[in-house]
Amino acid sequence: MRWILVFIFFYLIPLIVLFKNYKKFSRACIYACTYVVLATTIVISNMYISGIKQIENDENHSMVMNYRDIYTSSLDTNHVEEDLYKIKQYKTYVRDIEDIALNPIKECVDYSTNVKTSLEDLDKVKKDIEKAKYMCDRVVEMYDEMETPELSESDYTQVLKDCTEYMKEAYELKYKAVEETYKVVNDKDITCISNIKKYIKESDKKIDQYKKEITKLEKEIKNK
Repeated sequence: MRWILVFIFFYLIPLIVLFKNYKKFSRACIYACTYVVLATTIVISNMYISGIKQIENDENHSMVMNYRDIYTSSLDTNHVEEDLYKIKQYKTYVRDIEDIALNPIKECVDYSTNVKTSLEDLDKVKKDIEKAKYMCDRVVEMYDEMETPELSESDYTQVLKDCTEYMKEAYELKYKAVEETYKVVNDKDITCISNIKKYIKESDKKIDQYKKEITKLEKEIKNK
């Protein structure tokens, strides 16, 4: 459609006007040929300039897209490194919290499996149990007060929050196990031993959940 209009307005109409104004046909043909050559030169020049501009625009667009891709890729890399570093710090903090109560709890559970030996120094055992209960309670408080690191995506941050909750629940169960240990030692109620084993098993499951989720999160971020 565009080329039809160019032909009509740029060639047909001017040539009709030209031949009408000149009575001598030979002179009109000379002027007409000259006009056609000039008009064609102008049309070709405009086409050439438009083509160059289009190529420049395409190149500029390509450069912009390439820069945006590089910039986006760089941001993604930075987020991955930052997220993994925050998770590493988080895991270190969790280990530090765990270290507070692990040994006292282990000693208390050992008392429940060797009641006869425990009765030989009952005051020390009770003291150790109270210490373990205090440590468990303190760990639960620390997990309650713990600030979860903000990662690049809200879903990632939520996983860390869930992991904190798993560890908190694990030590709530350990606290119950320690309480049952006290009953075994103080009341000589060996039926509580099954409860101790149950709470310890459930606690271990929570810790396994924490480890599984944190490992899964790290892999997901690395493969991003």
